[in-house]
Amino acid sequence: MPPIQFRPLALTDLPVITTWLNDPDVAAWYGEGDPTLEHLTEKYAPLIDGREPTDGYIIRIDDRDAGYIQCYVIDRHPDYARQIQVEPGAVGIDLFIGEADFRNRGFGSQVLRAFLDSIVFGEMAATTAIIAPEPANTRAIRSYEKAGFTWIKTVHIDDPEPQNTGEEYVMVQRAPSST
Repeated sequence: MPPIQFRPLALTDLPVITTWLNDPDVAAWYGEGDPTLEHLTEKYAPLIDGREPTDGYIIRIDDRDAGYIQCYVIDRHPDYARQIQVEPGAVGIDLFIGEADFRNRGFGSQVLRAFLDSIVFGEMAATTAIIAPEPANTRAIRSYEKAGFTWIKTVHIDDPEPQNTGEEYVMVQRAPSST
């Protein structure tokens, strides 16, 4: 397995994020509304400079930028927390593999396991991780199951951003010491 690393998202990464989010395979499941550099800069700048309570990272596989992953304490997003109703302190995760040559090769579950070990259960010392793909995203669901996530419920989310409204297939994983 090639080495997997994570580095904090920077403004200089936004052109490649824009390219990835305009790829139909990524856009089908990770919609950002208007995937232009201007819109994505407006959306991700608060995350990058710490005004938004979400931590974003570039996924690096074999020393190449390969995708994006983010995490956040769900309680810090009260409207979402009210709708998803998971235990206090749970950390939510979202990700996509942006580079086509890293897709469909098993990297999704490897990236997720490495991220949980290093960041979520490591640096953040969280005891519970949540990931919530769309129910129709069976490829992601299989990948998340391979990484150790299990389904707990399906919920409907209403969000001010229309691309974030819809059904979520909520999956959970607990830190090894908390089981």
